[in-house]
Amino acid sequence: MKKVSLAILVILSIVNIMPQWVWGEEAKFNYVDAFAKSILFYEANWCGPDAGNNRIKWRGPCHVDDGKDVGLDLTGGFHDCGDHVKFGLPQCNSASTLAWAYYEFKDVFIEKGQDEYMLNILKNFCDYFMRCFPDKETFYYQVGDGDIDHEYWGPPELQKCERPTYYVATPENPGSDVAGSAAATLALMYLNYKDRDLEYAEKCLKYAKDLYEFGMKYRGNSKGQTYYRPMDYLDELMWGSIWLYVATNDQKYMDNLESLMADKNITDGNRFNDHWTQCWDYVMTGVFTKLATLSPNPMYKEIAEEHFDYWQNGIRSTPGGLKFLDSWGVAKYPAAESFVQLVYYKDTGEKDKKYLDFAKSQIDYILGDNPKNMSYMVGFGENYPKFPHHRASSGRLEGPPADEHKSMPQRHILYGALVGGPDMNDEYTDDVDAYVHTETGLDYNAGFVGALAGMSKYFGQNQFPEDTPGIEGEPTEYYIEAKIYEETSTGVTIDLNLYNIVTSPPQYEEGLSFKYFLDLSEYVEEGINISKFTTDVYYSPANAQISGLKPWDEDKNIYYVEVTFPGEGLYVRTYVQFAINFYENKLWDSSNDFSTKEITDTYSKIETIPIYKDGVMVYGKDPSGNEATEPLPSEYLLGDLNGDELVDSRDCVLLSRYLLEITTDFSYEHALKAADVDGNGDVNTVDYAYISRYVLGIITEFPKGK
Repeated sequence: MKKVSLAILVILSIVNIMPQWVWGEEAKFNYVDAFAKSILFYEANWCGPDAGNNRIKWRGPCHVDDGKDVGLDLTGGFHDCGDHVKFGLPQCNSASTLAWAYYEFKDVFIEKGQDEYMLNILKNFCDYFMRCFPDKETFYYQVGDGDIDHEYWGPPELQKCERPTYYVATPENPGSDVAGSAAATLALMYLNYKDRDLEYAEKCLKYAKDLYEFGMKYRGNSKGQTYYRPMDYLDELMWGSIWLYVATNDQKYMDNLESLMADKNITDGNRFNDHWTQCWDYVMTGVFTKLATLSPNPMYKEIAEEHFDYWQNGIRSTPGGLKFLDSWGVAKYPAAESFVQLVYYKDTGEKDKKYLDFAKSQIDYILGDNPKNMSYMVGFGENYPKFPHHRASSGRLEGPPADEHKSMPQRHILYGALVGGPDMNDEYTDDVDAYVHTETGLDYNAGFVGALAGMSKYFGQNQFPEDTPGIEGEPTEYYIEAKIYEETSTGVTIDLNLYNIVTSPPQYEEGLSFKYFLDLSEYVEEGINISKFTTDVYYSPANAQISGLKPWDEDKNIYYVEVTFPGEGLYVRTYVQFAINFYENKLWDSSNDFSTKEITDTYSKIETIPIYKDGVMVYGKDPSGNEATEPLPSEYLLGDLNGDELVDSRDCVLLSRYLLEITTDFSYEHALKAADVDGNGDVNTVDYAYISRYVLGIITEFPKGK
């Protein structure tokens, strides 16, 4: 009876917090979990000084000087794919597609606790676009040189190459496509944000109008080096027209759209076969999908439905059933197409189930219902890509000082990233260099987020996001691996790797050193004159410096040398070869040396060579018995059970599952401490009631926090 009563209490509380659902057929996957993870991908691709100020704690500030070459602050925005360039058209179109997804399925974003995350992402896009538009005839739209950027493999936080402001739209060098798509994003942000912050929303709308007028007045395509070569700009201007019309109800935008249709030669007498789908260089599908219900002209509905029929019945498929439009980014196209068909299904009153069935077939394939039985979303399910082509999630730094390789196991899980996916035969190669299969990108996930929002609406009635362990990162790990390179009767040469695996976020660490301890008792009878011992660094890419011999405990004949790296930042692995010799006799004996006696001729972890950070021991032990201490536990936020630094409905769900004994383990190490909001040492329904009241805004603080 006690457990039943508890269940009733929790369920009633959840009902008060979570709105009701439209019930659909049985779900094959946890679509809500996939939905939540698909959004998380954008936090991993965040660029600028505030990268990492979200749930992805293995990201941190990067590219903080963007725009300085033109005297502006052009920081912010998002890295394009697994690289770090901010390309124009894919960023603008991805932003508008994401904003469209929120507009269409806002109720789902709110009900599943994803609205704050998505709005934060959209605001970063919009803030960046507005910074890039300093006056009404100048729009900067690419930062970074793709050719230079692609020569680097490593975390964005460590990238030191120049990042020129590469392309700018002006009257002489137009960019109607980027202007139109950015305008669509900003107009959608007005619609999505006006009930939350009207002042900011109206600022977005003003910029949207000005960008749109700029794109309409000065016609021409943007550029993207050899990476993004747009075909046409008319569709992006139409896209901007639609959303400015929805935002303002000003007929001039619909009149402009009709004029743009005529420019594209789409008239009642000259129909258009729209057989591509929403992507970085093509938004006609979105245009027709919206016009089919916005415009009284039946032509648009006919074009849209012919398009949907082609994707349902005409386009080729892999043997496993994935619709196959193009060999590069295979999965992103049916994902985006699923989104637009779900929008049409919703906007036409959910009358024809074939649109819903199409989307389910394609999303189910992507999530694991395929011949490989694998998910093409990273971090979803048991069998998913482990080697997405993504420098930040890889965390590996090619070249000195780390000299790692991108083929090594990735340090982080790139949750939510949609990879390129299988080939025409349903085959997939999980290789970081097989980027046709393993590439990820802003454009890949944009339509995917919308599709999963729709799937969550129709099939995720009783589903909730699952845990995402590892997004908060790991504490820095220090250790030494060493081996004897050579030992003679006059001295010893050591090969050593100092590891400082600092990945949350990645950063070069200065102030590191290590000490190597020796017992010189064999020299006592000859008299120990430390000035006659020589010390040398034979090789060090990080410019290591070695001290002379120094006394540690002269009564016991214990001495040491210290190896430092003045002015050098170290990351992950730093190799040093150093030697200590006494050439006047042949008495050298390493067997009694504190640091040497455990070392062999093969690399192994050695605790007797301690590492110091600014003089404080962070790894190992010294001859006096001192040992490095464990770091103090990190702070936690009361009520935050998943460690995302927010207290929201997801925390209520986690606590309810814990109280109902559905789950007893949390990925966040401080979950139970955070759950004890009344501070009585017990986690129970009282804590649940406090957290639910906090989420509803009934209270503003917890008893333990007073």
